[in-house]
Amino acid sequence: MSLRRVGVVGGGISGLTAALDLAEAGCEVTVFEPASLGGKVAFVEHGVSRLPTGPDAFLARRPEMIDLAERLGLGEELVAPQAGQARIFRDGRLHPIPPSVLGVPREVDSLRSSDLLDDRAVTRAAEDLDAAADRPAHDESVGALVRRRLGDDVLEWLVDPLLGGINAGDSDRLSVRSGVPQIDALASRNASLIRSADEMGSAVATDAPVFLTPEGGLHRLLDALDQRLRSLGVGFSPTGVDACVRTGVGWSIATPRGRHDVDAVLTTTPAPVTAGLFDEATLADAGAALRAIEYSSVALILLEVDLGEAPVEPSMSGVLVPRLAGLDVTAISFADHKWPWLRRESGRRLVLRVSVGRRTNTSWIALDDHSLLDRAVADCSTVLGLDPSRFDTTSAIVTRWRDALPQYDVGHHERVSVVESAAEQTPGLAMTGAWHRGLGLPACVGAAQRAAASLLD
Repeated sequence: MSLRRVGVVGGGISGLTAALDLAEAGCEVTVFEPASLGGKVAFVEHGVSRLPTGPDAFLARRPEMIDLAERLGLGEELVAPQAGQARIFRDGRLHPIPPSVLGVPREVDSLRSSDLLDDRAVTRAAEDLDAAADRPAHDESVGALVRRRLGDDVLEWLVDPLLGGINAGDSDRLSVRSGVPQIDALASRNASLIRSADEMGSAVATDAPVFLTPEGGLHRLLDALDQRLRSLGVGFSPTGVDACVRTGVGWSIATPRGRHDVDAVLTTTPAPVTAGLFDEATLADAGAALRAIEYSSVALILLEVDLGEAPVEPSMSGVLVPRLAGLDVTAISFADHKWPWLRRESGRRLVLRVSVGRRTNTSWIALDDHSLLDRAVADCSTVLGLDPSRFDTTSAIVTRWRDALPQYDVGHHERVSVVESAAEQTPGLAMTGAWHRGLGLPACVGAAQRAAASLLD
């Protein structure tokens, strides 16, 4: 088959990245996206600033987003957040996070000195150092692994809060193999998770940035990507797609405005949406595998606060709120502390990025924006120890991300393999997205590039 025309369904970071690779290879590309381009990489105007209502940076220890920024001429402008010290809220106090790899402690002494866990919990975690290897051959949940090796408290007060900020999920259902490759690597390296975490942490330069974003904000990368695509002649159709139908020589993409004939289709839509684009004869078992992938909903609230004399150090990037704290808010990020272009002259009136929602708490979804904002202010007051009157609700912005975060439950690898096999056996078809092989921006970009390459090959 001569690949000339490609329809990319979905205009998030995955779809735009795939479109870039295909267009640079000489394909005629059309991106179908009824909403704003960029997907969860979204922004709002807030005063003189553009503030992200989705991610504000990307993981720097994977190369894909760095490489993309360099392709777009932004490689020299990537900067790390100026504040990098997060805290964990427990029992009315903010505790420093001990040196760890995604919550797996590197040292017992540091875990004890953080005062996050009591002596009993630290003693239980230390048993990991001498416990025999006990990892099963099959996939298991992060919760099962960490509870067995380090105890319930390390999972509930350290690992789960850190992971909750990534996927708003449930550690007792989250696959180690597919959902948290860093912890999977720890478990494969040494029977002791603590020893593995110390070895892995020591291998990473202490001054190496964990996160990066272009100077001025992540919107600059999205703008540069959009401009590059348009300069390459990529077309954008502001319509949804009803169906993708295999024809004798290619594909027909059905939209509310008509049909588009192409040689190949690359989908980047959420898993259940992707399943609905094709008939059962095309997907077979892959349709059921896609529909089996569940999603969590979250909200991101931009909220200004006058800190006054509150003891919040400029080095503090934010606060993580464990599930056992019983609050709806899961994290509070100090945007001004992290990014100097957002900083006010006073230094005490800050913009907070307040995250709400996790898989195990959906009660907030039924609230209207006003009620949700009131609940968020109450939680932030509790966490930060501030009077509610210090929060400026008149300028607050509530963004809801319904069914936005795919859940990599145990067995995710097998489900995705079924989908990949179906795509490989169907000429001119590739499927990817946040549900595929990693949730973060670098993982999505890498999966999209591999999907584009599979069509070009």
